[in-house]
Amino acid sequence: NILIILSNLPSGLRSPIIKSRLNEFLTFDTGEKREIIQNVFANYGKIGNQALLNIFDSWLNSLADMKSSEINTIFYSYIIEISLNPSLIDSFKQDLVISLTRVLDRLSTHKKIKLLDCFFESVLNTPNPKLILGVLPPTLIEVFDE
Repeated sequence: NILIILSNLPSGLRSPIIKSRLNEFLTFDTGEKREIIQNVFANYGKIGNQALLNIFDSWLNSLADMKSSEINTIFYSYIIEISLNPSLIDSFKQDLVISLTRVLDRLSTHKKIKLLDCFFESVLNTPNPKLILGVLPPTLIEVFDE
């Protein structure tokens, strides 16, 4: 599994691979994107929390370097999959969600604003934005309010 491999790499090696994978993700059809997203949610639990946070940090930094339209496409794919299968996020423990939010909060102001703007734009373009907004942790909303 690519997540396990990435979790064992130092940031300098991990980030270019994640950037490449994000660009590749954009070329996939809907079915391939769904399969990747489902695999991410099915396998993230096999990685230790700190390694997962390191991957998430690299993922966010790589996303922030992309065009807003590309970020929106990636976020939208994840959000639609969660909308179709809300149980995907049932296994997220609150402490992990808080830790993931802290990773986002540590980004530069420019990157944080760009990512959050893209995220909320993607949420609002879904058929049921209230579903996604209802599962967001309050800490994410607080990061956005800063």
